Amino acid sequence: MNTQSELEPQPLPQPSIDGLLELSDETVRWHARDARFVSATIERVLAELPTFELRDFKWRDDGPANPNLKSVVRLARSRFERDMPVGVVSNSYRLAQHHEVAAKCLAGIRAAGVDPRGLKAEAGLTELGEWLNLRIYFPESFNRKPADKNDIALRLECFNSVDGSSRLVVLLGWIRWICSNGMIIGETKAELRDTHDDHLDLDPIVDAVVNGLKLVDHDLAKMRRWAETKVSGEAMREWADGELSAAWGKKAASRVYHICVSGCESEVEDPFEGGAASAKKVRLLNPVPGAQSPAENLYDASQALSWVATRRRDPENRIDWQYNVPRLIEGLRRVALAA
Repeated sequence: MNTQSELEPQPLPQPSIDGLLELSDETVRWHARDARFVSATIERVLAELPTFELRDFKWRDDGPANPNLKSVVRLARSRFERDMPVGVVSNSYRLAQHHEVAAKCLAGIRAAGVDPRGLKAEAGLTELGEWLNLRIYFPESFNRKPADKNDIALRLECFNSVDGSSRLVVLLGWIRWICSNGMIIGETKAELRDTHDDHLDLDPIVDAVVNGLKLVDHDLAKMRRWAETKVSGEAMREWADGELSAAWGKKAASRVYHICVSGCESEVEDPFEGGAASAKKVRLLNPVPGAQSPAENLYDASQALSWVATRRRDPENRIDWQYNVPRLIEGLRRVALAA
C-alpha cells in the first residue's frame, strides 16, 4: 500500500532556462503534415509563435473577392520572409491566434496562484505554423513520485489550428519522465473543446485551468487506488483478448499485453494471423522504460496503455486514446475483481 510520503513533491532536474531554444527529436503527423517541437522557457517559446490575419479570398490583388470565403495568411516576421496563405475559411470563422490561446493558458495558471515566468514549455508547429501543440510544465512542486518510484509531472497542453481544420483543445494531464508517457487520468481534465466560429470564446480557458488544478488530488488518489488493485496474469489475458481488443484492435492489444507480461515492445509476426491478441506470435523488441515486468496492478497496466497511446503519431488520435485509458483500466478492474 502506498504511503502519503510517496506522493510528496519530488524535485526533478529541470532544463536550462537561459533563453536558448532547443529542437526536439519528437515529430508528429497532423493532417499529412509534419510538426516539429522546440523547447525552452515559456517566454522564449512564445516568441516563436507566428501571427496570422484574415484577408479577402481572391486570385489577384485587383480581382473580386469571394463573398463567402476568407483566406488565413501568416504574416512575415522578417524582411527575408513574405506573407504566406495557409488556409481558406468561411466568413463566420473566428481566428484564434496561437498567442491569444497561450495568453489565456498563462492567465489561468496565474489565476491559480502559480507564477508562469520561466516555466519550461514545448511548442510543436507545422512548417507553416498553422497548427500548434503547446505544452507548459508546472513547477517541480507539482511533481509526484507514485508507488513505482518513477516521477510524474503536471503539464497544461493545448492544440490550436488557425485554418479551421481542427478544434481548439485545452487540457491538463501528467507526464511520466522515464518513458515520456502522457497520462490523462480523468479528473484533472481542464478540458475545452470548441470550434472556430462566431461563438468561439477563449475566456473559459482561464476557468478550465483553475478548476482543473483543484482536482489534482483526485488524480493522485485514483493512481493510488490503481496501484493498490492487484491483477493476475489470467485477468490481464482475458481483458486484453476482450475489452481492450474491441476498443483498440488486436494489434495494439497484443502490444499492451506483451508490455505487461515481458516489459518489452513487440511486433506481430504475421498481421493476418487469426486468434486472440494474447495468442498471436510476436517478436519482442526493446524494453519499455519504466515498465513493470510482469505488471502486478492497475497502475502498471495503465502505463502500458499510456505507452501505446502516447506513441500514436497523429496528435488528435493520441489524445483520444489517452482519454480511453481510465475507462479501459476500469474494465480491467472489473475483470480482476471477478477473477
